[in-house]
Amino acid sequence: MFRFGVWLFGSFACVQSALADTMDWFIRDWPPVNILQGPQQGQGAYDVMLQRLMLALPQYQHQLHVSTLTMRQQMMQQEKSHCLFGLLKTPQRQTFLQFSEPVAVIPNLQLVARADHPMWQQIQQRRTVDLTWLFGQSWRGMVEEHRTYPSPIAEHLTEFVQVSATETNLVQMLKANRADYVLEYADRMHYLAQNSDGLKLRALPLQGLPAVTEVYVACSISEQAKAQIKAVNQALQQLRFDPQYRAALLDWLTPESRHLIKNYMAQSPMFSNVSQVAPADRPRAR
Repeated sequence: MFRFGVWLFGSFACVQSALADTMDWFIRDWPPVNILQGPQQGQGAYDVMLQRLMLALPQYQHQLHVSTLTMRQQMMQQEKSHCLFGLLKTPQRQTFLQFSEPVAVIPNLQLVARADHPMWQQIQQRRTVDLTWLFGQSWRGMVEEHRTYPSPIAEHLTEFVQVSATETNLVQMLKANRADYVLEYADRMHYLAQNSDGLKLRALPLQGLPAVTEVYVACSISEQAKAQIKAVNQALQQLRFDPQYRAALLDWLTPESRHLIKNYMAQSPMFSNVSQVAPADRPRAR
């Protein structure tokens, strides 16, 4: 597992003190925030941000471990020492994890469907979609199993087709008409659709959800992890003004999402002065 850390983030791990305390980071392949294979490996938004965070914590030896979503969910509720980057904070998770200050802000979940789906003829005048109204239609919705979804989605999970996060291509499910829509991060879906022969997607915010949501570092509850979270929070005070870290907040986003996040950060005391940072020069999700 240590070799993976060296492969992904270069030689910085080699200079870590052998006597330093260890922070074990568990990540999963979840493009475009974590990209663990292909020509863009290690260039996902969270990949870059975590790299910058680890460099800002030289007092620790950092090790990266690859895990599936199911493994992560199981590990969260065990006493094994571990940390996660980019996690949503919920009351239930706070019973077995301790959270840092926000490390990023991202566009929230949306309804995503094929751009040529007939549903858009009925909701084309809407700025948001009401889930209660949506469930009254005959369309088949889709979510990934073992994910943590916010209210009001969580109360209606039985209404959806639940698919494997590791074995199911959400875009192909929509393309094959096996589902009419998915509740997902629109930027992720646009990224996945890039290799789908020109398939066009369209997204709409969900009524009852804020436009953006904050994500955090979370570590298992222990005295050691308490000190680690404190160190993370201290490092974030500087990292929020680190050009590479701040640009990664906007990387891979569509122009619409980038505008949304820039506006939020410009008005947030915690993320102020970020809005002028341009994303890095690499391929974008469109």
